[in-house]
Amino acid sequence: MTTTTRKTWLLLIMVGLFLMQDQLQDWFTPFQYFDEAVGLFLIPMLLIRRRQHRLHIGHSMQDIAFYFCLCLFWIWGWLGHVVYKYQPLINALKDSYVNIKFFLAVGVSFLFFDDSKLNFRNLKRKVWPLLNAVTLLLFILTVIDLLFGTFSTDTRGIFRAVKLFYSTQTVLVANCVFLSSIYLWYYDRHKTRIVLPLSLLCIIMFCTIRVKTMGAIAAILLIYLIVLRRKTLSRMSRKMKICVIGLLLFASAAALYQIVSYYYVMGTESARAMLTLAAPFVAWDHFPFGSGWGTFASAFSAKPYSPVYGMYRMAGIWGLSPSFSAFVSDTYWPMVIGECGYVGFISLLISLILFIKKICRLKLVSRASYASALMILLYLLISSTSESALANPMAIPLACWLGFLMAEQRYIVKHRKTREIETI
Repeated sequence: MTTTTRKTWLLLIMVGLFLMQDQLQDWFTPFQYFDEAVGLFLIPMLLIRRRQHRLHIGHSMQDIAFYFCLCLFWIWGWLGHVVYKYQPLINALKDSYVNIKFFLAVGVSFLFFDDSKLNFRNLKRKVWPLLNAVTLLLFILTVIDLLFGTFSTDTRGIFRAVKLFYSTQTVLVANCVFLSSIYLWYYDRHKTRIVLPLSLLCIIMFCTIRVKTMGAIAAILLIYLIVLRRKTLSRMSRKMKICVIGLLLFASAAALYQIVSYYYVMGTESARAMLTLAAPFVAWDHFPFGSGWGTFASAFSAKPYSPVYGMYRMAGIWGLSPSFSAFVSDTYWPMVIGECGYVGFISLLISLILFIKKICRLKLVSRASYASALMILLYLLISSTSESALANPMAIPLACWLGFLMAEQRYIVKHRKTREIETI
C-alpha cells in the first residue's frame, strides 16, 4: 500500500469519526474523549519525525512569538490556580488541556500529513466521491426529518429545528461547516461544481434555525464570491448583485439580532450576558493572574461548583446555578479573561493573530486552500459568541483540517522549489 493510499484511507476514517463522534459517544463511552485524544498524539509525532530527520518547526521571529505567547497564556491560568486553589487539581488539568487542544490538534495533523511521498492530487481525487455521498445523505435525511419528524420534534418558534441524529443543532452546523471548508478546497479542481453541494449544506444549516447558521451561510457566500470568484462578482448583473447583497444583509441582520438579544435584551436573565459582564471584574479582582483554570465560564467550573460564581452573585442565574449549570460554557472570551486574567487574554489574542497571519500565507500558494481555511477561522469567530469555540469538541476536526492545509502548503512550496532548481 502506497503512502498516498494509506493516508487517504486514514483521512477518510478521521473525517468519518469526526462526523459520527457525537453519535458514537452515546454507543461507546470512550468516544467522549476522542477529540481530547487527538492532541495527545503531538509528542509521539514529534519524536517519530525527529527520529526520521523530518521534523520541521518554524524558527522565525513570528513563530517564536507565537509559541511564547501561547505558553504564557497557558501558564497564566496555572498561576491563578496555584494562588487561589478554587478548584481541585483534576479540574484545572482538564480545563488547561482543552484550552490548548485546538493548537495541539493543528500540530498533530500537520506532522502527520507533512510527507514528501504523499500525493495530494491523488488524495483529492479519491476523497471527492465520498464527500459528495456524505453531503447528499445528510440532505436526504434533513428532508425526511422535515417531512416526517423522524429524528426529533425540536422547534424554535413555529419552525422545526433539524438536528438529525446529533445531540444538538450546534453539532450539525459545525459538521456542515467542516464539510463546506473541504468543498472550498476543491475549487481549483472542480470550479463551479462545488456550488451544488455547498448549497445543500447551506440548506441543512438553515434548517437548524440557529444564529451561527446565518453567519456561516454569509461567510460561505462572501468567501466564494470575493476570494474565489471575484471576476464573476464584477460581471454580475445589477439584479443578481442586489439579490446577493440582500441575502448577506438578511443573514447579517438575523445573526446580529440574535447576538444583541442574547447579550442585551435578555439582560440579567442571559447567562452569556452575565458571564461577559462579570469576566473583566473577575480578572481585575484576581489581578494579575485571573481566577485560574476550571473556575469561570468553563465546563469544568460546574462540577464541583466554582465558588467564583457565588462571589459575583451569579449562582441564582438560570443556566449558571448549582442545580442547573448547562450554560456555564456558552461563550468563549469571558472564560479566557476570567480564568487567565488580562495578561493571559492578551497573550492568547496575540497568538491567534500570529496564527491567522500564518494561515493567510496559504493565499500565496492556493486561493482554494486559503478560502477553506478562512471559512474555518470565520466560523470559529462567529461561534465564540455563543459557545466555547476553540475549547469544545467540534473545534478539533476544524483544527485538523487547518493542519492538513498547512501540510499541503509545505508540499506545494517544496515541489515548486524543486522544479525551479531542475529548470536552472
